[in-house]
Amino acid sequence: MELTFDDKLAVLRIDDGKANAMGPAFFDALDHAMNQAEAEGARALVLAGRDGMFSGGLDLKLLPTLSKEGFTGFLGQFSRSVLRLHGLPIPTVAALTGHAIAGGAILAYACDKRFMAAGPYKLQLNETALGMAMPAWMIQVARSVVPRHLEAQALLHARAFSPEAALGENLIDGIEIDAGRTLSRAIGAARALGELSMPAYAQTKRRLRGPAIAAALAGLDHDLATLG
Repeated sequence: MELTFDDKLAVLRIDDGKANAMGPAFFDALDHAMNQAEAEGARALVLAGRDGMFSGGLDLKLLPTLSKEGFTGFLGQFSRSVLRLHGLPIPTVAALTGHAIAGGAILAYACDKRFMAAGPYKLQLNETALGMAMPAWMIQVARSVVPRHLEAQALLHARAFSPEAALGENLIDGIEIDAGRTLSRAIGAARALGELSMPAYAQTKRRLRGPAIAAALAGLDHDLATLG
């Protein structure tokens, strides 16, 4: 990950040259970036992937190598990092420069706005297709974006949304023709949101999402222990 600042706008670029898979180091870097953004007084944070890939989700090659305790600890780290992003007291915008699948999709849903590159890309929560139960906190984050009539399709049936379908269902806020323009669009949206009153934005977001985040964190240990 690379974090840069430009006039109180923080941009976090994610590029491992592959699927931008999420492991412990990924979330360490995400937490560090959020720490820096807050410490530097950033008025907005943009998350961007590489051309063709925002993130394919958790590192599925890593997970089988973890002990039971390591697996539970990693999922706890994943949960807390994304919930922190969801409640971050500044505007957050995702530049979906390609596929956003599973954990990549929930990372996008945790942000306040999303812009997606046009192309053969998918926005998909595919946990049930992989035989993984979706944790309650993830459902809560997804529900902040996914409309009620789509809950079964998007959360339970693992439907993959094209950029056009995602825009039609208001899962994203816009489409651009390529990854570079997608990032530019996200930066423009972040700058516009950064013009709002940050104290008011932070307090309103806390009132809007804080109770659900607090409940998710309070029940996280039980949630992780009962995943099937």
